[in-house]
Amino acid sequence: MDENIKKEVVSWIKLILSAFVIAFILKTYVFQIALVNQISMEPTLYEGEILVIAKVKYLINDPERGDIVVLKDELEDKFLIKRAIGLPDEVIDIKNDRVYIDGKELSPDYTEAPTRDNGFTKARVPVGKYFVMGDNRLHSRDSRSDTVGFVSRGNIVGKAVFRIWPLSKIGIVR
Repeated sequence: MDENIKKEVVSWIKLILSAFVIAFILKTYVFQIALVNQISMEPTLYEGEILVIAKVKYLINDPERGDIVVLKDELEDKFLIKRAIGLPDEVIDIKNDRVYIDGKELSPDYTEAPTRDNGFTKARVPVGKYFVMGDNRLHSRDSRSDTVGFVSRGNIVGKAVFRIWPLSKIGIVR
């Protein structure tokens, strides 16, 4: 084999390996794509929409109230998309179809529907955990449920930041 051909082959192998390494780093630490496959975030997000999830944001900062987060649901071994409502060490209460944080009504409440307690009773969010809810409170399995409960910081994968599908709704997610 000619020396120039060997150099060319090695060059291509290096290029392909570099591309794989960069793609792996980007997907693992920077961003990922997520498909909305539930109705729990309507009217903010609808089934079939495709989002860009910023992972790097939560490598640097913690989730803030109102962030739309993607989290690992260990019970069903899938990802859920919810809104961060209660932060560590805050007291969450749901009464008269309203959410209260440390005794103050949540505003904005991010929903058009009443918020049922679904059996949830007033509780303090443990340190290192979050209270999350869907915007479609009547049809959301979230922190009010024993199967989700308070979400560990380590189970929050990233923040939904941009909608790429459908094209008619492309833009920043709020």
